[in-house]
Amino acid sequence: MAQDFEEAMTEEFETITALGGRVYPVFAPEANAGQGVPYLIYTSSAGVRTKTQDGYQTGREVRGELNVITARYADLKTLVNAVIEKFISFAQRSIGTDGPYIQEVTYEQPVELYEPEPKLHRCVIEFEVYY
Repeated sequence: MAQDFEEAMTEEFETITALGGRVYPVFAPEANAGQGVPYLIYTSSAGVRTKTQDGYQTGREVRGELNVITARYADLKTLVNAVIEKFISFAQRSIGTDGPYIQEVTYEQPVELYEPEPKLHRCVIEFEVYY
């Protein structure tokens, strides 16, 4: 059975060595500046099926968000670059082991934040994917 978009995307992002396999949908296990970081959280959905005058097609438009979390700001900058490079590499290829063929990817300007309670840096990247 073919992988769905989220399974294939998770597999792709887990290849980023610095993440240590810590790629999670929607939320992450409790982490703080001393433990469990860096990590990537993503949100997405089943998306909206593409439509032509002949009706709905099999393709989809999916919007989502990537959240890169690190303990140090310098690490955030490096890891965000790696995540964006991996993400834009999805274009014009099948992702994961047996995932969908991605026709197009776009992303918005990354937004950096600092979260004082867990003492972690976060970068939010909104995206759209067509497959």
